[in-house]
Amino acid sequence: MQKVILDGTDLKILNLLARNGRLSYRSIGITIGLTTKSVKSRVDRMLAAKVIEKFLAKVNLSVIGYKKTWAIALRKSELNQEILDRINLVSNIQYQFEVMGGVIGFVFVIKEGTDEKIELLISSLRPALLRVIQSLNREVHHNLTQTDYTIMKQLIKTPRMEIRDIAAATSISPKTVRRRLDKMMRNHVLEFSIQPNPDAMKGYIVFFLDVKLINRSPHHQKVLQRIYEELHESFMLLSSDMSNQEDNIGLLLGSEDTIGIESLRSRIECLDGVQHANAFLPIKLACPQEWIIKAIDRRLSRYAQNWKESLETIKPGK
Repeated sequence: MQKVILDGTDLKILNLLARNGRLSYRSIGITIGLTTKSVKSRVDRMLAAKVIEKFLAKVNLSVIGYKKTWAIALRKSELNQEILDRINLVSNIQYQFEVMGGVIGFVFVIKEGTDEKIELLISSLRPALLRVIQSLNREVHHNLTQTDYTIMKQLIKTPRMEIRDIAAATSISPKTVRRRLDKMMRNHVLEFSIQPNPDAMKGYIVFFLDVKLINRSPHHQKVLQRIYEELHESFMLLSSDMSNQEDNIGLLLGSEDTIGIESLRSRIECLDGVQHANAFLPIKLACPQEWIIKAIDRRLSRYAQNWKESLETIKPGK
């Protein structure tokens, strides 16, 4: 596959889609001064060249019962199928990545009550284990309905699916689909982005910035805001939720050269409230989502079962 050399316009499109993967080609064109047809042509070209591996619907995993996230980094030389099977057995992998220097990382989520299993897993991974980060997924104060989960499932499969097509596939009215989707996005239940392919981005260096904040900073939100202000003009491909109250932020960014990477890393690290910032060069990135669809299916099955039981209770003669 021939690599595409990205120009400044391509990067603007990628940046906009990374921040909102459902943004229409017309809206992108208005923002950057191109026709809708030109934007679509460029996106199609980047999809064909695997610069954009796929579009992503990112679910706040607390709404399907996963309250905690763990991130681990392992020595690639120590990784084998037995370790992979062990990780898959007790967790669901949200992201898997490989970075230069022989390191493979996993971000996985767990349900409440499984902490002991994870602690045993972490213990069993030594001496391959390089780093462990634990965090709580931000809880969403928004009660989801069967309709919400049905819409969510369609969008995980096809993140840019049109409202009318979701309505046709689910037998839900287009008006309801739009209203429920807008509400889920406002409440950060669903966010949309892209999965980039670092290897396909010729002429640009993709890097991962791991930012560690000072524990229990009284100005946590202000520190986060300063970081994102500093990154406002940066080429950002993927980021953690800035409203999360945890002390680590993960950012997938892009730079034209290594000098730009170090300059940005240094600026972030010098901000008040930041303990340190480390940059890594990713080789591969994967975002498996099949298990999320299965988790939603289980929720939908419970709705169907509850509905069936409620009908049973109102049958004549009961």
